[in-house]
Amino acid sequence: MKKIFIMAVAAVFAFSSCEDFLDSSNYTQANSGNFPASVSDLNQELAALYGVMNQMSKNPLETPWFVNYIMSDDANGAGGTGDVESHAIGHLTANKEGLYANAWHNIYVGISRASAIIYSVDAFDWTGKEAARNQMLGEAYFMRGLFYLWGVQFWGDIPAYWASAAPDPCPQVSAENVIFPHILADFKSAYTLMQNGATQMGDGHATKGAAAGFLARAYMFYEGFYKNAGELATANPADVTFDFEQEGAGSSLSKSEVVAALEDAITKGGYKLVDDFRLLWQYTNNVTAPDYPFVADLVEKGKYWAGNGNSEEMFQVQYMNAASWNGNIQMGFVNQVSLYCGLRCDADNNGYTNGGPETLPFGQGWGQGTINANLWDDWSDADPRKKATILNAPEECERFVFTTSCSEDAGYYNKKWMPITYAGSSWEDFNNRYTWWAAVRYDLGGTSIDEDGKEVANIAQNNGNSFQGEHYADMVLLRLADVMLMHTELTGDAKYMNEVRKRAGLADTSYSWANIKNERRWELAGEGLRFNDLRRWSGKNGGASCEAAVALERQNGSRVNYTGRWTVMKHATSTWAKRYEETDGFLPIPEAQILIADDENVLKQNAGWGSGVSDANISGTPVY
Repeated sequence: MKKIFIMAVAAVFAFSSCEDFLDSSNYTQANSGNFPASVSDLNQELAALYGVMNQMSKNPLETPWFVNYIMSDDANGAGGTGDVESHAIGHLTANKEGLYANAWHNIYVGISRASAIIYSVDAFDWTGKEAARNQMLGEAYFMRGLFYLWGVQFWGDIPAYWASAAPDPCPQVSAENVIFPHILADFKSAYTLMQNGATQMGDGHATKGAAAGFLARAYMFYEGFYKNAGELATANPADVTFDFEQEGAGSSLSKSEVVAALEDAITKGGYKLVDDFRLLWQYTNNVTAPDYPFVADLVEKGKYWAGNGNSEEMFQVQYMNAASWNGNIQMGFVNQVSLYCGLRCDADNNGYTNGGPETLPFGQGWGQGTINANLWDDWSDADPRKKATILNAPEECERFVFTTSCSEDAGYYNKKWMPITYAGSSWEDFNNRYTWWAAVRYDLGGTSIDEDGKEVANIAQNNGNSFQGEHYADMVLLRLADVMLMHTELTGDAKYMNEVRKRAGLADTSYSWANIKNERRWELAGEGLRFNDLRRWSGKNGGASCEAAVALERQNGSRVNYTGRWTVMKHATSTWAKRYEETDGFLPIPEAQILIADDENVLKQNAGWGSGVSDANISGTPVY
C-alpha cells in the first residue's frame, strides 16, 4: 500500500472577482490586488485550485462523479424513503430549485482560480526554471479545461470567459461552437507544456498523461455528442480549429493528435495496469483482506491493495484526516461517496442491521447509488470483474437485510466505492474505530489509555466519527485502463483493449463498436463514466429512441426492494426515455442564477426544466 493518509490540498485562496451568477464570495483577505506576490504565492494558488475538488466533495450529490453515476443505467438513486435528492437525480428530475447550486458555484470558483494562475504566471522571473513554469501553467490549463468540461456536460451552454476575470455581463454561450474548442485547447496546452516525469505520479497534481487522457475524453464527447460522429474508429472528423491564440494549443486539433497523445501516455507516461483488477479497490487492503474469502487467493500470494496513487491512477481527488463538521471545507477532506454507497443503515422488521460482523468487510452507510439489477443480469459470470465490482449482498454476506427504510435497493452494491469496516471493531467503538482506515490510524500512531481506562489512538479521528468521516480512498477520475480503451475506440485497434481484458483473465477479442462499448461498460462499471458514454454514443437531440434513452428506460420494471418488500422500479413522473428526450441529459441551471441575471439573453433555463415542464419535478420519493 502507498500513501495511507495522502495530503489533499486545501482551498486557501480565491483570486479573481466574478459577477454574482458566477462567484461573488470573498473567501479570504488575499485578493488579486495583493496576491500573488511571489512564485511561492503562486504555488499556494495552485494548491487552492486543486482544493476546489475538495470543496465539491462536501456535497457528493452535486459532484460530477457521483451525479453522473446515479443518472446512468448502472445505478439507482436508492437510499432511504426520505432521500428525495438522490431519487430526483436518478429519475432525471429535480426536487428543489437549488439542486445543483453548489456544483455551479464550485465550478466557477475553479475556473476563476485557474484563470488567475494563467494570467499571473509570467509576472515572475522564471529564468533557468522554464520547465517549472511550463508545468505550473500546464496544470492551470488542465484544471480550467476540467472545470469547463464538467460545466458543459452538466448544463450545456453556460456563461464562459477566458480573460483574467469575467466580463460584466458574462453571457451564456454555445458549448458546441465556443466553449468546447477552448476546452480542447486547454487540454492540448496542458499536454504540450507539461513533461512526463515532471511531477511524482499520484501526488494529486495533473500530469502530461492525465492531460492526454482528458483531451481524449473531451474530444470524444465533443465529436460524439455535438457532432454526431457515431463510431469514432471509422469516422473522419474535421479538425477542430481554434480562432484564438493560446500557448501550446496551436491553431487546431486533429483526431490523429489525440491518438498520438494517448499513445504517449500509455507508452511513456510511466503508468501501468495493476496486476489484478481487484487490487484497484480498497477491499483488498491488508487489514481486512485476510478475513475476506473472495480475495483469499491474493492473500495467499501476499498481494494487497495497490493503494492511493498506484501505478494505474492517472488523476484523482485526494483526501486526508482533516475533516470537520465546521469550517469552509468541512467534510470535503473525506471521500463521502464511500459513506453514501455503504449498506443501507437502519434495521429490518426483526431489528437486524447491516454493517456488523455479518457483512464484513463491507460497511454501513446511506445505501445510495445501489447497482441496478440490469447491470448484474446483463453481465456474464464468466467475467471475473462482475463479482469484483458488484456486491451481491444477500448471497455474499453472512446476513444482509433490506431495512424498513430502504428504497430502490436490489441488494447489489458498488464494491469499488463502498466503505470497508475493520474486522476487529465492535458496535461499542462504532464512532472511533469502525473503518479499516481507523485500524491503520491506530497502528501508525500507537495507543494510550485514557482516564476512563479505554484504549484510544494517539492519532485522533479529527471529526470524531469513524463511520461517517474516516474514508480516505482516492476518488479516481482517470485510470490507465480507461485511456487504453479510448485508444481502441478511436483507432479500431484491439491491442490495448485486449491488454485490459488479459489483466481480467479474459481471452482476446476483435474490435467492433459493440465490443468496445461492452468493454467500457464492464471495465469501468460504477465509476461515473457510463452516463456520458451513452450520451456521446447517442448524439445531440437523440430523442426517446436513442441508445441513451433506451438504456435508461430499461430501469423501468427492474426489480427492487422497497421497505422490505420486493417490487419493481417505475419512473416518478413519466418515463426515463421521455425525460432524456426532453433534457438531452442536461441538468437544470440553478434558478437563483437565472433570477440574478434577469435577462434571457444572458442566462436562460435548459430545455426540459422549469415550472412549465410537468414531469421535471418531484415533491417526494417514489412509492413502489
